[in-house]
Amino acid sequence: MELKRLARILRKRWILIVAFTLLGVVGGAAAALLTPVQYQASTRVFVAAQIQIGSTPGDLVQGNNFVVQKLPYYLDVATSPRVLDPVITSLGLNETAANLAERVTATTQPGSAVIEITALASTADAAQQLAEAVSESFTDVVINQLETPADGGASPVTVGVLDPAVVPDNPALPQLYLNLAVGLLIGLLVGLVTAFLIGLLDRRIYNRDDIERLTVVPVLGGIPLEAHANPIITPDGPATARAEAFRVLRTNLEFADADTSRRSLVVTSSVTGEGKTTTLVNLAIVLAESGATVAVIDADLRTPRLADYLGLDPDRGLTDVLVGDVPLKDSLQSWGTLHPLTVLSSGKIPTNPSELLGSTAMGTVLDVLSSSYDYVLIDAPPVLAVTDAAVLSRWTGGTVLVVGANRVSEAELLAAFDALEAVGTTPLGVVLAMVPTRGPDALVRDGGFAVSPRPPLRPSLRPSRSTAAAAIDRGPTPVDSDTSSTDNPTHTRVTW
Repeated sequence: MELKRLARILRKRWILIVAFTLLGVVGGAAAALLTPVQYQASTRVFVAAQIQIGSTPGDLVQGNNFVVQKLPYYLDVATSPRVLDPVITSLGLNETAANLAERVTATTQPGSAVIEITALASTADAAQQLAEAVSESFTDVVINQLETPADGGASPVTVGVLDPAVVPDNPALPQLYLNLAVGLLIGLLVGLVTAFLIGLLDRRIYNRDDIERLTVVPVLGGIPLEAHANPIITPDGPATARAEAFRVLRTNLEFADADTSRRSLVVTSSVTGEGKTTTLVNLAIVLAESGATVAVIDADLRTPRLADYLGLDPDRGLTDVLVGDVPLKDSLQSWGTLHPLTVLSSGKIPTNPSELLGSTAMGTVLDVLSSSYDYVLIDAPPVLAVTDAAVLSRWTGGTVLVVGANRVSEAELLAAFDALEAVGTTPLGVVLAMVPTRGPDALVRDGGFAVSPRPPLRPSLRPSRSTAAAAIDRGPTPVDSDTSSTDNPTHTRVTW
């Protein structure tokens, strides 16, 4: 799972990685442009023991060992003021020995008595002259100053030139391709680290895997976000990806639970802006397409949107029924022609939404509609905003939680589950809405949102469309106050 998440981060943040990589390349090119042009010339000298007349092979070996042991010392001598001060004087340089030492290097290979002296200068001729001058000054200092016997005899070592310095053809600095390569690698590394940090710290919900890491509640479906498309699908319209996603959701919802009493569902979300209302409307449309009778209730009494989406009258609805001003039958509105929906809009916005939704009158309304329709879908406010959804879940057979991709964090989703479980409700399933159609979080096309099949609802427990229509025409059986107090004390009379 973590490897899959890292791969998704790479796909998701590839633009950031490319941007940092390009920035590194630009930085390498800028460094090359700002670096002064430098030419490099080198000369190689060897240091050996002085062969004396009558020397034995043992004397030669001992002399060579003496030179090898002192070679690191000679490397320091080559860049010391004792060697560089005469060079400054002979070439007329306007700098100190410490500054000149930054442009002169002396190196050797392990076990070798050959020293390579390299010099940098702003021109090719100056580089060649500097390398030669350092070589000559080094030879003089070693033979005539450092290794001269106290009795004035011959020096025990000798220094000779193997390869004299030549005028270089091309500058050594700046190294454009090397700078570009280093800049590219640094930019790529910074981009990868930044992308992984942002991706690992980003705790928003993007896809099904993010939900399944947090809960065992099944994911019933994924709804693609189609730009410039009408949020409400057309009944019996063309088989668009969005319409087919809702039909898959309809099928999965029927198999989500074997409890045949769950015909009334609360549709809610964790926070606002997750697409719960459009999900509810479209689910109702595809349920009606299958031949089921569907009633839709706008129980979001704080920011109702259902009537606006469907173009219905928002001022005559649920609140008027709950306070007893309007009979339930007179408040129901019809939407659609081929497969009409029965809609109960919110009505006037009350001052006490939670109390109204938690009243026994609300339970009676749901009982009346549930007895007449195959499905009753209730649009409830977000769980974390108010307690309305949790209160409504007591009157219904199940709760469907809509999760907007890139709209809610993991902490908010967990808090929504906790709020529902606090009142004894476990969501029937989760619907992932607003899923992008491209990129690493796009929907799976091979039915990846299918849930484990379970027995469908028995036909005998699901009223047919004709039975429901007849029930509405004649009205529900009145709920007597005395009887309701005995059989179901939480419900009261609602005027039909």
